[in-house]
Amino acid sequence: MPVYLDIFSLIIDKKAIAEKYSGGIEQFRIDYNIPESQVNQEDDELFALGKMNGDEFDIDKLVAKGLSFDEVNQRSEDFTIIYRYGDLYWEVNWLKHNKVFAWHIKADPTLIAKVDEISALSITEIQNQMKKGIDLLWTIKA
Repeated sequence: MPVYLDIFSLIIDKKAIAEKYSGGIEQFRIDYNIPESQVNQEDDELFALGKMNGDEFDIDKLVAKGLSFDEVNQRSEDFTIIYRYGDLYWEVNWLKHNKVFAWHIKADPTLIAKVDEISALSITEIQNQMKKGIDLLWTIKA
């Protein structure tokens, strides 16, 4: 299930959270207020944390909880940061994106088709759907 990208999004592979993060997935949800957040999201394979600026993410906290980060090369295989109007801070082999949504390479192809449909809509069409209570700019679910 693809996640909607904020201006800056820190995207984390859920597998890394399950295997490395102290307290696992449930603790991560608590630490980042995932269920109630209007910005932070999750799908079946990813967590996405949103910020207005890329330097607002607390990478040290993620490392202290068990995720990997190479300080010298400024990269990780567990997560990356995407700037919506730019690109990834560093590539990871498990993630695809189109600057509006990001998805794990194992995401359901029918959900990726929805990404293509939504991404092709005009701003006016998206706003019309939002007026009807349909938020197309959020995590895409089956």
